[in-house]
Amino acid sequence: MPAEAVLELNEVSKRFGRTVALRSVTLSVGQGEFLGLVGPNGAGKTTLIRVSLGLLRPDSGTVRLMGFDPFREPRAREGVGVVFERPSFLPSMPVMEILERAARIYKVPEDEVRRVIELAGLKGHESKPFGNLSAGLKQRAAIAHAMIGRPRLLMADEPTSNLDPVERVEVLRLLAELNKEGVTVLLSSHVLSEVLRVVSRVAVIKSGNIVIAGPPDEVVSSARVGRVRTPDPEGLVKVLADRGLEARADVNSVYVRLRGPEEERELLLALAHAVQKGLKYYGIDLVEPGLEEVLRE
Repeated sequence: MPAEAVLELNEVSKRFGRTVALRSVTLSVGQGEFLGLVGPNGAGKTTLIRVSLGLLRPDSGTVRLMGFDPFREPRAREGVGVVFERPSFLPSMPVMEILERAARIYKVPEDEVRRVIELAGLKGHESKPFGNLSAGLKQRAAIAHAMIGRPRLLMADEPTSNLDPVERVEVLRLLAELNKEGVTVLLSSHVLSEVLRVVSRVAVIKSGNIVIAGPPDEVVSSARVGRVRTPDPEGLVKVLADRGLEARADVNSVYVRLRGPEEERELLLALAHAVQKGLKYYGIDLVEPGLEEVLRE
């Protein structure tokens, strides 16, 4: 487990009626880490974050946030910033006023407002009403709001789910920059590929269970995917399946599950056999596995 943990969950379970949202979850987030909590919708990501913040009481197990029980001791949340999937600020309120009000609550100088505006890339948007901002700028404003008190830990629950591709990249870049400056970040997402680009460790959750956790390379190493470009995907899939390889056809490509060096060698032999049978292919490359491949493995 990471040293100097700012968040620790030990054998935490949570039910909602007959639905088990968390099943004996044990997870630790160390100071300075960038942890990606990844899982499909309904896997338990939001419940885990709410339990970690003390907004929900666990049915069993223990939670320690900054060394305290967050459900019983509100001071545990001091030094924690939170960004939810859909920021809910007053639409008519200008960004500057939202941040100034937060600064007064945290009793920090006005310079702090200018700092987070610069940090979040909001310069030129300060006077705009929150409701007039694009989805990406709204999330940046939410991150700026969360950073007003200079938190040690930032929890971001699906902050990119409603954004277009360009805005997603910008929000992830901002979170990565905050982490480089020493802020511990816990980012939840259902998109594994985007999380892999920025985090230092990944925890994959499914049906309330942490099924695997570790460095990004370690998590995806057993679920590598090879893409073979070919004019006859269906024909190539048949040849690969006859050789025991798991493959699926797409437009002008075949995706092959590669569980290790032996299957990589088998793929090359199978392609040579395919060429002997008159099939063509134009190239092979490795692609990042998706969440489905990792969970299936």
